[in-house]
Amino acid sequence: MRVLSAALALCAILAASGCTSAPSEPTDPIETPERDTRLALWLAKTDELVSHDEANYDLVFSGWFEPADAAAIRERLPAARLLAGLTLSWVLDDPAWKGLLTTVANDGDPNGPLQITDDMYLMFDSDEDGELDTHCSPPGWSNILAMDPRHPDWRELILSFYGVAASQPHHDGVVVDMLDAYPFCEGAWSEGVPESLDADAWVDGQEELLSAVRDTVPSWKWVFANAGRDFPEGSPFPQYLNGYLLENALGDLFGLESVDGLMDSAERSVLSTREPHYVVYAVDTDNTGTIDLQRFRTGLAASMLRDNTYFAFDLGPSDHGDVDGWWFSDYHGMAIGEPQSAYTAVSGGYRREFERGSVVVATDGQVAVSFAEERRDLADGSTGTAFTVEQGDARFFLLPDE
Repeated sequence: MRVLSAALALCAILAASGCTSAPSEPTDPIETPERDTRLALWLAKTDELVSHDEANYDLVFSGWFEPADAAAIRERLPAARLLAGLTLSWVLDDPAWKGLLTTVANDGDPNGPLQITDDMYLMFDSDEDGELDTHCSPPGWSNILAMDPRHPDWRELILSFYGVAASQPHHDGVVVDMLDAYPFCEGAWSEGVPESLDADAWVDGQEELLSAVRDTVPSWKWVFANAGRDFPEGSPFPQYLNGYLLENALGDLFGLESVDGLMDSAERSVLSTREPHYVVYAVDTDNTGTIDLQRFRTGLAASMLRDNTYFAFDLGPSDHGDVDGWWFSDYHGMAIGEPQSAYTAVSGGYRREFERGSVVVATDGQVAVSFAEERRDLADGSTGTAFTVEQGDARFFLLPDE
């Protein structure tokens, strides 16, 4: 199940200065590696990112970015895009998370008039005794509580949060986590609204909020969402988005176990979202912490087959956003250059040519590749002109270092 990291920064220091301070001027940027890996960091722990010596992500998501942190991130990679945001219809039952929401919504004042109240929560009568006694939560995630998207005070609070986040000059857009195409609590209702909230009302309420967020965000800034996977056919959400994230990509949590599934989703994004159209393949370890390099390589290589896809890799849905120990220098910074053609289907998988190398993904069987000149296999350092990529793996064959 999707979950925001409980380690989000509180933004409390903004209470004195407000949330709209201008970003500090970055120093002259250092030279960045020549690469065509498009890397994303989902729900970043910004302190780890800022303190890391070499981590350069092209697209970074977090609840909020301090201006100084944004400047530090862009000092290493000036073109990095930073998207801030939380959710539209859920609350993490965590004081820091809720403090961030209310502090930003009140433009830096944690004690401002916009606060979370008990009647905003979506409740239901679990034992049918006529009492609203149970919070609505996703299965297995009792600390994530649904909010009634129809509640006028909740709408004012969350839209104020997104309005402030979108107005920051150092934010390149906003992100909405847990945008749900399907209800977890059909038949539940809020104390403030006597009518039950059915499946259609759950989606309609979120669409109204998302539409209002899109109207708040300047047209040149991006709006991203995470729904675990792409949205079902006929969903109203993509029309407001520039892109979405596929959480647990290549895992079985949301049914996107295959490279073909990821690529199909990326193709659907082009047809359903606003320009520019992007997708993040967010691969992880299924919360185990055990790094499966085959899965890592496959996700990274799959993201390089298309031009509108980014790659993210971390622990998993239970705790996103780590950087220390999750930056893979050889792969993330490979000097492979720009793509020279579209990807092609080959026997057993896919292949794409770049300025200084080739990317090969073996999806349906072994893939045999050969080259006219010597290449280096980034995975094991071997060199030669002929290689075999085993099914379920991917490889990067680079020209020898100059």
